[in-house]
Amino acid sequence: KSGVLDSEHDDKKGHGHSHDIDLASSDSIQATARGFLVILALCIHDFFEGIAVGVARQESAVWFLLLAFASHKWVIAVCLGLKWSRSALKPLVAILYMTTFCLVSPVGILTGMLLSSPEQEEDMMNTVLIVLQGIATGSLLYVVFFEILEKERQKQVSGIVQALAFSAGYVFMVVLGLAEVR
Repeated sequence: KSGVLDSEHDDKKGHGHSHDIDLASSDSIQATARGFLVILALCIHDFFEGIAVGVARQESAVWFLLLAFASHKWVIAVCLGLKWSRSALKPLVAILYMTTFCLVSPVGILTGMLLSSPEQEEDMMNTVLIVLQGIATGSLLYVVFFEILEKERQKQVSGIVQALAFSAGYVFMVVLGLAEVR
C-alpha cells in the first residue's frame, strides 16, 4: 500500500509513505536480538568456565574439566547452528556469534592462568572462584530456563517425558560431579 485510506485521509488519497510493517526484517531483528542474548549468556558462562580450567592446579582436574567443558560445548554449538540455520538470523551474524562463542573459552582459560600464581593466598583464591562459579552458573541457568526449556515446553511431547529427560540429565551431571570428587 502506498498510503492509508480511511475517513481521516480520504481527501488526500495517501500521504506518501507506507504503514505496512516489513515482517521479514522485523523477524531478523528479533532473531538477532535473541541470538545476542543467548550468546552473551553463553559467553559469560564459558568465560568463567575457562577461568576454572585455567586456575586448576592438578593435571587430572584440568583434563576432567576440559573433557566436561568440550563435551557440552560442541553439543551447544551444533544446537545453535541448527537453530540459527532455521531462523531469520542473517548468516553473517550467525558466523560472528559462533566465532565469538568459540573464542571466549580460550580467553577464559588464559585469564585463569594469569590469575593463578603460586604466591596468591589460598583463602582469597577460593572466595574468588566461588563468586566466579556463581556467575557462570547464573548465566547458564538463564540460557537453560529461558531459552532451551521454554522452547522444549512448546513441543508436542508429554510433560512427564520432558520431566524424566530433564531429571535424567540432572542425575547424570551429579554422578559426573561425584566421579570428579573421587
